[in-house]
Amino acid sequence: MTALAATVDGLLALGAPGAHPASAVAGVRSAAGTQVAAAGWAELPAAGAAGVPMSPDLLLDLASVTKVAATTAAAMALTAAGQLDPAAPVRRYLPAFRGDGKDGVTVEQLLTHTAGLLPWWPLYCEARDPAAALERAQSLPLAARPGTGWQYSDIGLILAGHIVEKVTGAGLAGAFASLVAGPLGLTARYGPVPAGRAAASADSDAYEFGMVATGRPYPVPFSTGAFAGWRHGELRGVVNDGNAAHALGGVSGHAGLFATVDDLLTLGAALRAGDLGGRAVLERFAAPSPVAPEQAVGFRRRVLRAGGEPLTFLWHGGFTGTFLGFALERELVVAGGAMRLYGTVGPIRDSGPAPDAADLVASADIHDLLLDGARRVLTAPAAAPVNPGEER
Repeated sequence: MTALAATVDGLLALGAPGAHPASAVAGVRSAAGTQVAAAGWAELPAAGAAGVPMSPDLLLDLASVTKVAATTAAAMALTAAGQLDPAAPVRRYLPAFRGDGKDGVTVEQLLTHTAGLLPWWPLYCEARDPAAALERAQSLPLAARPGTGWQYSDIGLILAGHIVEKVTGAGLAGAFASLVAGPLGLTARYGPVPAGRAAASADSDAYEFGMVATGRPYPVPFSTGAFAGWRHGELRGVVNDGNAAHALGGVSGHAGLFATVDDLLTLGAALRAGDLGGRAVLERFAAPSPVAPEQAVGFRRRVLRAGGEPLTFLWHGGFTGTFLGFALERELVVAGGAMRLYGTVGPIRDSGPAPDAADLVASADIHDLLLDGARRVLTAPAAAPVNPGEER
């Protein structure tokens, strides 16, 4: 069994009995070449249907990997072209984003999650179209003083994606196609995509329904009755994220992109090579935030060791279970994931306990398995297996 096949088997074994991810895929690109493995079900067998096996050429709902694959990548290209200044105040591009402490918030603070914004808000409970949702996102109050701390925020990347739209004069899907997908020859695109070309990402809207119902992990002043469009069935080819799906027309800076593992490996290689803005822009976006050393501009940062060699890794995960990362010092790109919301969450529960994060396979477990598989691919066969405890 190859290292990546073993990694995929490990991904499928995560979780409690009867609640394992339905599908998994892993890809590694290095100087030695590209390896990809996949297993499980893109669509689970059901009564009268045989099911669809998972395969590497199927599109994944990237969820928050969209934040780097689309929004950050586009911002890098626009920065290189002199059309976007990450140090500029957000209000230069979004004039409605002002007052109540917002005037000095910069684009870079949006991308580094240091703008003091709320982490999440169900925009679809108040807005039914993208224009209204984006207006509401700009009017939400700050949760903290900008530049004083790190708080992961979907709202910040929703606004960053809207800035890309304003700068390019195009919709975000079009901007991504012209700035990123087209030049790199990617099949990646915003959805919806044909169901037959995608892996199912979730059983239903049950998890987000539970977030609104319980106010966990983010308190909100809404009941589930504030929104009438909850989806009760399998999500395949349509975006899982509620704000992207229900308020933003499927296209947002924080979620909505679909891509194959090969797309992600190609994109990761291009990012590390500086193909989307040059080395100077890559170095700027790769620099750690002074507020949060494990956060770069758009990307998260971590150090992993392969054969005793420390590698600076820029990465991002997605709530559906996806992952993209690449090393700065060495040719190494890792991508894939396990669809942790599919075959695990079930239908919306109008009564009884709502799905909780503790019920899901942890994103960190998915990421660690993918990175460990990449290290084994990178160091085989000459080097001894790396102790996973070396990673920090």
